[in-house]
Amino acid sequence: MTRGSGSASMPRLAFDSAGSGPPLVLIHGLASSRRCWDLVIDDLARDFTVYAVDLPGHGDSDPIPGQTETPTTEMARAVGAFLAERDIDRAHLAGNSLGGWTALEAAADGYALSVTALCPAGLWEPIHEPMGAIQFNRRAAIATRRFIPAMMRVGPLRRALVRTGSERTASVPFRVAVDAAYAQADARGFAQAHDGALHRRFDRAESISADVPVTIAFGDNDRLLPAPRFQQRDLAPGHARWEVLWNCGHAPMWDVPIVTTTLVRETAAQAASVPGIST
Repeated sequence: MTRGSGSASMPRLAFDSAGSGPPLVLIHGLASSRRCWDLVIDDLARDFTVYAVDLPGHGDSDPIPGQTETPTTEMARAVGAFLAERDIDRAHLAGNSLGGWTALEAAADGYALSVTALCPAGLWEPIHEPMGAIQFNRRAAIATRRFIPAMMRVGPLRRALVRTGSERTASVPFRVAVDAAYAQADARGFAQAHDGALHRRFDRAESISADVPVTIAFGDNDRLLPAPRFQQRDLAPGHARWEVLWNCGHAPMWDVPIVTTTLVRETAAQAASVPGIST
């Protein structure tokens, strides 16, 4: 695995890379980091050159300077710049939550070979009030930061703390839970990204070419973005495949990692079967 960062033209996107093959970019959600993909990255690296990136203001990436709001269109531009720095025209994209929305925006910008959007945000009527559960989790992580490892060592407490994102809480490993809590506490661009999601939705489905396969998958018990309010199918591209994942919450890469990697591979394979598409 190699580590690096982006260029000075956009915020430096910290990343991990692994594997070989067609490029695949993994994009995390709000108040998360590239560490959220740790349970699936090695599997995916068997078939792809995987880049797990930190979005602006998250993980080890700097926020976009001078912005009080960073909408997903700007996040998508940062992903596009990351690809350009590596002379990659298009890549397979997989994103969770805000990262799923970002992947859809990047596809609308022409950066995608395929898109696997896991519990994507943005398929909603615009939200005008702060997102209560996310705000609470953020404040709690900041307040308890110094105690996070000790708290996560207590099995019942760890299961309670990850329940917002996970349905199969007992299967979330200690290290994954710790990294997720630290990411919430340390996201310097949280306010900009959170406020950038307010008053907006994904409204560029018609800009995603029909030759870019899109899979949208929601857990059947997504507590953060429950159906039907936050899962409006008419906002997705008309050619998108829509899946409901059994016994799964808001983080499929934790609850159903094998299903997650299968969805990514199946979606990428559809791109490989389209004439004129090189993966």
